[in-house]
Amino acid sequence: MLTITKPEPRSPEVPPSQVHDIEVLFKEARRRERRRRLRYAGATLLTLAIGAVALGIWSNAFGSPPPVSGTKTPLVATNGAVKVLACNGTSLAKPRTFIISCADANALLTDTRWSTWGTREAAGVTRFGLNLCTPYCAASPITYFPASTVHLSEPQTTPHGTFFSKLVVRYRVGARTKVFSFSWKGDPSF
Repeated sequence: MLTITKPEPRSPEVPPSQVHDIEVLFKEARRRERRRRLRYAGATLLTLAIGAVALGIWSNAFGSPPPVSGTKTPLVATNGAVKVLACNGTSLAKPRTFIISCADANALLTDTRWSTWGTREAAGVTRFGLNLCTPYCAASPITYFPASTVHLSEPQTTPHGTFFSKLVVRYRVGARTKVFSFSWKGDPSF
């Protein structure tokens, strides 16, 4: 930190005619130092505000399923049933909305209607959302594929309960059927 001190007004090294000029220079230096500190404080506050907004967006995107068309997402949790592990670490049974890839939220299920939900598998119809990364992932929006099928399988028992460990979505692009597979095996939170 720079400390600026005011010289003695009647210093023998400084002629009395130059004391006024030195005082003006010191005033300007103090003014510049105050402005620098204000800019630093403003930049710090702006950084904290951006961080808080980013944390809010992150927790909204990964902490809970996003709302679908202004409706609440009903989550049915049943004790002892096989569930799926949500991004915020909670377990869900029969979620209508579900983020598949927690790291980037580039794959998700919305408006899901489960036809079966058992101890070995679950199946339903969903509106599958996927980032096609065209031209690149950060600039690409999520593309939705309605009437896609979703299948959960391979239940794994963990200290936190039993969870499906494999997800397969079949969706149509034009006349072609494509398959999206995802596995939670090896996930440290699983």
